[in-house]
Amino acid sequence: YEVVIPEGVSSACCGMVFDSRGYRDAGKTQASALEQTLLKASDNGRIPIVCDTSPCLHRMKEKFENPMLKFALFEPVQFIATHLKDRLSFSKVRDTVAVHVPCSSKKLKLNDQMVQLAEMCAHEVHATPIPCCGMAGDRGMRYPELTGSSLQHLELPDTCTDGYSTSRTCEMSLSNHSGVNFRSLLYLLDEGTAPKAAQKAAEKAN
Repeated sequence: YEVVIPEGVSSACCGMVFDSRGYRDAGKTQASALEQTLLKASDNGRIPIVCDTSPCLHRMKEKFENPMLKFALFEPVQFIATHLKDRLSFSKVRDTVAVHVPCSSKKLKLNDQMVQLAEMCAHEVHATPIPCCGMAGDRGMRYPELTGSSLQHLELPDTCTDGYSTSRTCEMSLSNHSGVNFRSLLYLLDEGTAPKAAQKAAEKAN
C-alpha cells in the first residue's frame, strides 16, 4: 500500500480529551476539523483510513457526520484482518504474551480478532483478566487511584514477557502496574509477519 499522511496531522485531534473534561464545544470543533482533514486525504472516503489508537477511532465513528468517511475508518485489528491478513505470512516470534482489549475495541466487537492475531505470532496468549484498565481516557493520569483500583487483581503468568494492546493510555497503565512492558499490537505483528511474496523468494534462495 502507498501510505498517505494527512496534512497537518501533528496538530489534528479527535477531540476526546476536551470532551471528557467537559469542554464539549472544543471537542466538537476538533472532531469537525479532523473530519475535513481526513475527507481531503482519503478522497472523500475512497481510501481506507487507519487510526492506530482504538479510542480515537471509536470516537471518530461516533462523531463524524459523513457516512462514506465512517465506512473508510479502520481500527488496526480491523484493517489487518480485512486488508492484510491474506497477504502476510505469520511466524510465532514470542513464547508467552498478554493482550489487553481496550474498552473501545470491545464496543467494536474486536475481542476475538485481536486475540487471534496475537496467537498467530506467539505460542501462548493470555487475555488480561480485567474488564477495564481504569485509565478512563486520561483521568488515570490525574487520579492514579483509578488505575490502581482497576488493576489490583491483574495477574499475569511469570513467563509472560510482553504485553500488547491498541490504546497508548491503556498500555501506559498496564505497564505501570504489571511489571510487563505493554505496547501496540502492531509491534508484535510487524515482528511476526512478512509479505508472502518475500517469504517465497527467501525460500527459493535457500
